[in-house]
Amino acid sequence: MNMAHGSNSKRIRRRKRGRSLYGLLVVILAFAIIITLSTTLFFNVRTIRVTGDADYKAEEIVEKVGVSEGDNMMRLNLPQLEAAAEEKLLNAETVDIKRQFPSTLIIDVSRAVPAYNVSYEYGTLIVSQNNKILQDSMDPAQGLVSIIGYEPEETTPGRHLSALEERHDKILSAFQELIQENSLAVPISSIDMTDLNDIIVNFDNRIQFDMGNWSEINYKISFAEQVISGQSADKEGYLTMIGSNQCSFRNKADVLNAEKNAERRAAAQQEADAAAAPENNAGAISELPEDQPDDFPAEYEQLE
Repeated sequence: MNMAHGSNSKRIRRRKRGRSLYGLLVVILAFAIIITLSTTLFFNVRTIRVTGDADYKAEEIVEKVGVSEGDNMMRLNLPQLEAAAEEKLLNAETVDIKRQFPSTLIIDVSRAVPAYNVSYEYGTLIVSQNNKILQDSMDPAQGLVSIIGYEPEETTPGRHLSALEERHDKILSAFQELIQENSLAVPISSIDMTDLNDIIVNFDNRIQFDMGNWSEINYKISFAEQVISGQSADKEGYLTMIGSNQCSFRNKADVLNAEKNAERRAAAQQEADAAAAPENNAGAISELPEDQPDDFPAEYEQLE
């Protein structure tokens, strides 16, 4: 009895394992059939809808994306298509492609907004808010923040800005966060990072701020704005960071007057030095050095 019962239990377990394996094979086969049909017969593109605010015609956007009716939506590599289209559509900031089953493809394109003039050795890169290079120009665009001293590694329009030196990217990113947050009481006109130990920021084209090195950028800019806010809205001048918690402000008019006075004193000193010299060097005889070459012109041998 016990032996028969054991044999029956084994047969039942084998039968259950066989059913489980059969069920698994059926599921795998069904899944494979679904995948095959979805990439061949089903989910083919019938409608392409273009949205967004980019300055392109819908037909041009579809062409640059590289899709057409009849393409299978499951086979499309959307991230790859988006990246390629962003490079081709220079005035587009982003290209976002979505599938809307069963047969619609939605392409949303946002317009690129010029934000920075990045000066470099061969011209100026016009760059968007998200660091997309929109144009490589000989002349800067009007009304944009100027970036000076940044050495770009990439200058090709359509691609994203990157620096030869990593510190330049970190500095630019810190300033961009402040600018794009619209938290600045006084707008920044230019940033000169030629000397990373002596970064110069120009506020509103009237206040030049010498902020020193690139540490604690947020704090230094906030401190400078407090000082500038205490001046009249039309005052021009020079602001210098002293230590970690002090700023020195000099009025531009006072600086110019001081420079003019220094020039006048220098000119007066030159006149005094000339007057004190021997009068017209009278009676002076110029002698040639002993190693005068034989072919030295005769008319220069002696000054009488």
